[in-house]
Amino acid sequence: MLEIIGLSHAEQALYEALVERSPATLGELGHAAPTAARLEQLGLITRLPDDPPRYVAVSPETGLDALIRARTRELAAARHRAAQLGARFHGAAPGQDSTDLVEVVVGKDAVSRAFQRLQESARRLIRVLDAPPYATPVGGNAVEFELLERGVEYRALYDRRAMEVPGTQSLITRYVAAGEQARVGDVPVKLALNDHPMAIMPLRHDGHDVESALVVHDSTLLDALAALFEMCWERAVPLQVRHGRLAEATGPADARRDLLPLLAAGLTDPAIAAHLGWSDRTVRRHVRAMMLRLDAQTRFQAGYQAVLRGWLDEP
Repeated sequence: MLEIIGLSHAEQALYEALVERSPATLGELGHAAPTAARLEQLGLITRLPDDPPRYVAVSPETGLDALIRARTRELAAARHRAAQLGARFHGAAPGQDSTDLVEVVVGKDAVSRAFQRLQESARRLIRVLDAPPYATPVGGNAVEFELLERGVEYRALYDRRAMEVPGTQSLITRYVAAGEQARVGDVPVKLALNDHPMAIMPLRHDGHDVESALVVHDSTLLDALAALFEMCWERAVPLQVRHGRLAEATGPADARRDLLPLLAAGLTDPAIAAHLGWSDRTVRRHVRAMMLRLDAQTRFQAGYQAVLRGWLDEP
């Protein structure tokens, strides 16, 4: 069992014997000195100054956890190296055939592996348009938590339908608490992009499961997908964790609190500027930003959407 963190069968047997029976001599336990020396080197046991020497086990929570963390760092470094080699592989031929720019992966396992590869090959940024159906049951993306801890930025836009999937809101709460930038809105297609550059999206838009996907490498198609993400992101509503629960963020509260009642009342830009003491340019900038966030085509729609969302009722 413990071979995965570097212990031989004999070393594991001696450590387990000392966990159950400490202190004890090697003669009492029937083990050889080299095995004990190796466990001392790993920080799993301590020798007492007796003659013959007796040994005691270091608590598993301390000793084994240190070995597990070390192995985790080694695996993370190996994944990073694999991502670097993948980048060389896909970028090795500047004149590569256009068919190499798009891969088709088939099967839920293959789709999951492709998404994991996309995450692990990211340098600084991952962007996700998230919506049902899911290739795997909603249960947490362990890779995301690892990468967030390493400083990789995650920007995730969740479709409102995803909020109805059991367990999704509590999971997003954990992501946001770990550092993810999250928003909610209308998602036209499931999509994930990294700065490798690479993207993955379903091969088909219908059905109940993601059985196949397209993996897109550096191309103008990738530029178009990135632009689609940014357009959807600008129109979505930020999410935040408030009192331990997921909630829509209020954004720049002071500016919105001053602007929205006047916008909902139908005042013109010059009238709003005169009322608030802003320049016409400042008013136009805030109105454009507000319309994007509310996914409104007109000022009237923006005011109406603000009322529906209860933004005018906020303190």
